[in-house]
Amino acid sequence: MPDKAIDIHHHYVPHQLIEETQKHGKALGVEVRPDKGSWSLSFTGSKPHRLQPPIFDVEKHIEIMDQGQVGLATLEANTNSLGYRLNGSQGEAWCNLYNDCTQLLAKQRPDRFVGMAVVPLQDATRAARVLEHAIVDLKFAGAFIGTNVNGQYYNVTDFDPFWAKAQELDIMIVMHPEHIAGAERMTEYGLNAVCGNPADSTLSLGYMFYSGLFDRFPNLKICALHGGGFLPFHLGRFDKEFVTGQKTRPALAKNPPSAYLKNLYFDTLVYDVDTLEYLKAKVGADKLMLGTDYPYTLGDWMAVEKVQALKCSEADKEAILVGNAKRLLKL
Repeated sequence: MPDKAIDIHHHYVPHQLIEETQKHGKALGVEVRPDKGSWSLSFTGSKPHRLQPPIFDVEKHIEIMDQGQVGLATLEANTNSLGYRLNGSQGEAWCNLYNDCTQLLAKQRPDRFVGMAVVPLQDATRAARVLEHAIVDLKFAGAFIGTNVNGQYYNVTDFDPFWAKAQELDIMIVMHPEHIAGAERMTEYGLNAVCGNPADSTLSLGYMFYSGLFDRFPNLKICALHGGGFLPFHLGRFDKEFVTGQKTRPALAKNPPSAYLKNLYFDTLVYDVDTLEYLKAKVGADKLMLGTDYPYTLGDWMAVEKVQALKCSEADKEAILVGNAKRLLKL
């Protein structure tokens, strides 16, 4: 593996997935169609989502990685292609197909890419099975999930079979905003991405904290992208509610949210050095990993430069750029 940085927020859709969906999409409940020089996907009749052309282009991925001093990148799905709207059996088939197609590149270029599993969280038992296959048989390094499943956040025990398997396998789960709350009120100026994405990550983590998820699964490891949304800046507010809400809306958790920072990790996608300095001071350099969000327009291909500009030791910079991801992904 190159000594350059490891990017843990990097999206990819295999061409092979499109080809297989064209052949078998009807049985999967997935429709693929040409769309302005690219492709769009639709699940069980949902509104089609267009995939940005660069997400398919492996050589362009590598070119941008080289420009940004990134040696290795995780292969994470486009969140609108996770297929949570499918039924359980369709979702399992779709995720296995997605993972098999992703493995082709991870196996072909292990020097540049590592696979991250998609799982059918609409059926947690099936999700656990898909995860185990991806980690044990396909040699993937972790999993990639949305912040909610069709609007259901992670404050219910329905998802426990998946969390249990993730803890058993001792893998990191990267969580990305999906189906964000309030999207219908953020349709202008790109506010659904600017405000909605970090807000939905924050909301999802709040449900995890207060519902006792990390008490049931104390060794679970979650990486929240976009710097953890608004959570690091309002962790004190989360803790305050844990205390003040006990009489009227008591949390199921045993401890205040800040006690569960041990379960969380964050990427560096906060765009400026001052903000990154605060994030590092709040959560610790051992909790941070490089994230670029390639190939989306709000990404930062030169994110390595922000880390290099931090006022900290070279050892801490090395941990953020390489060491933490290498440890958590077991590279």
